[in-house]
Amino acid sequence: MDPKSDDVKIGGISKVSLPFYEPPARKTSAEIINEARLAIRESQMAESSFISTPIKPLQTQRPFTPRNKERLLFGKKAKSNRPPSSFSLRYLQNEAEIPTNIHDSNMILSPQMLTSTAKINSGTNTIPKSGIVKQRSNSLSEITDNKIFNIGIKEVCLNKVKLPSLDHLKPLQKRKLFKNTTSLDNLPEEQEELKNTEPRKAFSSPQERTDFNENLDSPFGRSSIKQKNLSQCLLLGPQNLNKIFDNKHIIENSETLFVRTAAESKERSVEDVINDLNYESVKMDNEDRVIELLGELYDRMETENLLNTKVSSKMKIHILKALYKYVESQNEKLLLNIARVILGLKVTGNNLSGVCKLIFKVSKNDKNDYLFFQKNILELFLDALGRSSPLDDAEACVYGYGSVKFLTMNTKLLDKILSLGILQLMVLHVKIINNAKADKTSMPEQTNHALFQLTGALRNIVSEETIYETFISCGAVQQLCQTMNLFSSDLDIISNISRILSTISTNDCCCDSLVEYKDIYKVFIHLFEKYPGNEEIIVRLAYTLGNIVAKIDNTRVKFYHEKNSVKSLLNLWKIYLERTLKICSLKSDNDSIENGNPEDVMIKVIRVIANMVINPEIGKAVNESYGCLLIDEFLKVLISNPFKKNEELVMSILSTLNNLSYYYTSDMEQDIFHIKQVEIVEGITEYCKSRNKESVIESMRILGNLSRSKITRDYIAKSEVFPVLVNILEKVDLTLLKTTIGVFVNLMADNKSRNLFKNQGGVSKLIAILTNFAQNDWLLGMLVCQVIWNYCIETADLYELIPDDEIQQLLVILADYLDEEKLFGITEGSEDAEIYVTQEYLIWEEFASVATNLLEKIEYFLDTFDQIHIENETAVTQKKDSSTNLSFAAW
Repeated sequence: MDPKSDDVKIGGISKVSLPFYEPPARKTSAEIINEARLAIRESQMAESSFISTPIKPLQTQRPFTPRNKERLLFGKKAKSNRPPSSFSLRYLQNEAEIPTNIHDSNMILSPQMLTSTAKINSGTNTIPKSGIVKQRSNSLSEITDNKIFNIGIKEVCLNKVKLPSLDHLKPLQKRKLFKNTTSLDNLPEEQEELKNTEPRKAFSSPQERTDFNENLDSPFGRSSIKQKNLSQCLLLGPQNLNKIFDNKHIIENSETLFVRTAAESKERSVEDVINDLNYESVKMDNEDRVIELLGELYDRMETENLLNTKVSSKMKIHILKALYKYVESQNEKLLLNIARVILGLKVTGNNLSGVCKLIFKVSKNDKNDYLFFQKNILELFLDALGRSSPLDDAEACVYGYGSVKFLTMNTKLLDKILSLGILQLMVLHVKIINNAKADKTSMPEQTNHALFQLTGALRNIVSEETIYETFISCGAVQQLCQTMNLFSSDLDIISNISRILSTISTNDCCCDSLVEYKDIYKVFIHLFEKYPGNEEIIVRLAYTLGNIVAKIDNTRVKFYHEKNSVKSLLNLWKIYLERTLKICSLKSDNDSIENGNPEDVMIKVIRVIANMVINPEIGKAVNESYGCLLIDEFLKVLISNPFKKNEELVMSILSTLNNLSYYYTSDMEQDIFHIKQVEIVEGITEYCKSRNKESVIESMRILGNLSRSKITRDYIAKSEVFPVLVNILEKVDLTLLKTTIGVFVNLMADNKSRNLFKNQGGVSKLIAILTNFAQNDWLLGMLVCQVIWNYCIETADLYELIPDDEIQQLLVILADYLDEEKLFGITEGSEDAEIYVTQEYLIWEEFASVATNLLEKIEYFLDTFDQIHIENETAVTQKKDSSTNLSFAAW
């Protein structure tokens, strides 16, 4: 066996025989040129076929979706079981008993428990004239943070220290004793009677007993203001008392020192702000002051670390009771500030529902959008949604996502909300709901309502094309497809998702993601059959499906082979055809149609078929199984006056007829287009003369397909269509010229058409086209040359068909257009391979192959014409000599 026989040849060189240091064999210039030519011919020469007009995807406008300026939770057609869009939050103010066994946990109580009037504090309380009730803080940590004294004392952990009590001194009020208290943080709130009507600027705190001199004249007498300052001094810890009392300077100057230090160092506490809020709730006459206090309250909560840690239920109750007195205010800025504080407390349960309703109430009015750019309200709100479950916190999600739906109507707010990661959260919630539905888990009815709001918000979000990549990567497309499948009975949810899909299907990557859902075609067909009369859903689903089959070839095959695929489309077509005819019969020309736009549904449905039959297998199968029905339906529309005004519908039908007639072959007499070809030509004749250029172009393409049949060519020759075609040759639109000249390529196969063409000056029109346009469009020039070639292919005397002056023009033009050196700078022996692979040169080469044949035919005729003429004259002379008067022409 020859060992060389196993060598793989590359460019004529044995791969095995190449030394390792030899570079790989290079392709020759001829090989590079041939490969480039093949690629160009496959991709660019689609329209160069004279046999038929190429098929192409049919495009259409996305269904019109008006932006509803009214911010409604469920729209004007809300079902009776939907949650209300308008509501009262007065229930938050209802008074109820707070349980006595409240634990210091982060538990959330019901609104009734939150608004309890039961007193936590015991003892006798008197309300000052100002109406302010001072309540003590639960913790001492806030006081040490103020660092009233800065004397270098080592700080200790206060919650481990029980300070001695000061209660054996003359008390200001009766006190309740709590035994076994190990931490001051767990003491319940107490109330203290104030002698001064002015709110105290210093922090208040529980006071403990201690033993010291009770001399009222001393600086530490209980009736003196110095006593209050001492109590704060003692908070530094009992181990530091000796250092304080040993400092004579401090003792002697305690009055001025303590007061000045407190005044200079004190900041208001949460307790102070709450007291002020309670006071303002009685007056209800200064909303600006309340808004200011709410902002201050949030800041104080942040300072006192009440935002990022678990807050005791007592403290939450204390804060919420003060806030809920304002929830019925009509001031949206005030309400949003209330919501900000509540969200900062990270409430759950009914309180979360309440705050989501507050935000919803503000977001309903687009004039309030600017408020959501202030502070960190959006961050807090979306964080709260992230801690919600669409199953357990369904009501909160209803109003929460209702708010998101409203806010995302604002483009700037949409951008900000997206930057906070809302999309991923929404997809997660959809997935939670889908999984629960698939597992047949019992779900509250509110979850369905929440899903409706969520999908409504997603509809607004997908208007931003920049999120499509994220939309796909986070699984949104797949989850929405599953939602359509699982919630097919919820009309509102399907309506929202159909809007989403119709928007994203304009993107190729989104279409790819859509078809990855294994049951996508079953879902579409199921919904077509479930909601055939619902125009809003059908028009968008049909548009989406039309986009899918326009862009991905294997989807055409998969959809066609799905059960009832074409039948469901034909059923929709008939429903909306009848609906349109009914509407037209009930209205005059000046009346507007108020019942939707059924013709738009017809356009979207027929587009699915037009794009589906681009696949040759499907196109031939559809012709065979449904061709007769489709042609009858199309002609019904084309000849009906109500539809002629709808140019897009007419265009859709003409394009679909073009795609279907592409598969027509005159060799098969059972072909439906062979049987109905004359009916079709009659039906499109009106559109060949239309003022709408696109309609004319599509009509020409159909004629290009059908004129392969002699029956069609004979009909055109004896009808008004032929002069219409000749007149089009005077137009300047290149696409229109190419499609029409393509029809003439076929018509020139018959002598009758040739004579008509000659009599109507067709050749002179072709020469003008060649002169004016060919050098900028070699494909058009090639078609012109092909028509002239077919026109004179069977004659030996060109002068009978083309006048001498026109022949001379052709000679000059063709010689000029075939001059490679003039056009491309190519000379004999030129080896510039780059020129030969340019797109222009390769298309010119297609033109040159036809033009050269035509030029050679003309030159051959002119070269032989003189000799033939001399022979003819000799023959005539001989006849005269024999006394005959018969004249004779050889050609």
